[in-house]
Amino acid sequence: MDNCLIVIPARYGSQRFPGKVLAPLAGKPVIQWCWEAAVKARLGEVVIATEHEAVLKFARSIGARAVMTSPRCQSGTDRVHEAARGSEARLILNMQGDEPFMTAAALKKAFAKLEASPDCQVGTACSRIDDVKDIENPNCVKVAMNAAGRALYFSRCPVPFHHALSDLKGYPYYKHCGFYIYRRAALEKFVSLKPSPLERLERLEQLRALENGMNICVAEVPALGPAIDVPADLKAAAAFLKKRKA
Repeated sequence: MDNCLIVIPARYGSQRFPGKVLAPLAGKPVIQWCWEAAVKARLGEVVIATEHEAVLKFARSIGARAVMTSPRCQSGTDRVHEAARGSEARLILNMQGDEPFMTAAALKKAFAKLEASPDCQVGTACSRIDDVKDIENPNCVKVAMNAAGRALYFSRCPVPFHHALSDLKGYPYYKHCGFYIYRRAALEKFVSLKPSPLERLERLEQLRALENGMNICVAEVPALGPAIDVPADLKAAAAFLKKRKA
């Protein structure tokens, strides 16, 4: 397809885990897992955007298209916007470079939902949380949605709160999957906006979109494996792979 560009922002200088995109996982770097899933989705051209020569060199060694972006980019979306400047694609998919277990199916389902949702400017995905430890884990971002699958709020806290007196027993929590699909005009608007108060409080850039009246549609997909936020996540990812093979 020519109507979608997938950009994988691969920042080497991560604050919590420097160099994580090149950290080895089962014989290949985290960024390679991400790139392979993006290519498999067959939604359009895939480009890795980085601020570091080591990431650029590795990406090109595996045949990936890669571009250098400014180290001054304040967010992954700013990096995506810079990398997408020369493209005429009407949809820009921001796929985070620390989600080694992203699937082509999840990307395609979110793409289809955005295409079918003219009232939404941004698309993403979520999966039901089965591990209770994820509910309280601030690195596991939760999303609350309405009945139509429109995002109401994203948080590092457990949302929606389950009150002891609620009659909705067993109502699920949903984990946000690490990617966004922007209509081109929405991406241009997003990067023109200043970081919003809720975004700054939660350290979640998608809240900037919600605070500025942008609608985000959320496709529910099967649970993905762990993202790589901190070094300990590599052990969790290796355990996930071992369990999946078994």
